[in-house]
Amino acid sequence: MRQTNSIEESLSDRHPNAERVGPHLVIDKTDWVPGKHPDPHRQHESQSEYLERYIRCIQCGVEVLNKDDLPQECGAT
Repeated sequence: MRQTNSIEESLSDRHPNAERVGPHLVIDKTDWVPGKHPDPHRQHESQSEYLERYIRCIQCGVEVLNKDDLPQECGAT
C-alpha cells in the first residue's frame, strides 16, 4: 500500500490540478478532434476540427466525457 501512495504523490506533483474522484485521480483535458462538431448548433460551415473536453484518470488512463461516467474501480489500484 505504501508504494501506491508514493506513486499517487508523484502523479499529484506532476499534475497539481488533478482532482480525486472516487478511486480516480483525474485531470480535465481538451484536444482538437477532426471533423464537424457533433452538436449541430455548435457547427459552422468551414469547420474542419473542434475542441472536445474530456476527463482522464492519470492513474489508469481511462478517458470519459463526464465524471459520472468513470468506472466504479480504478484499474491502477
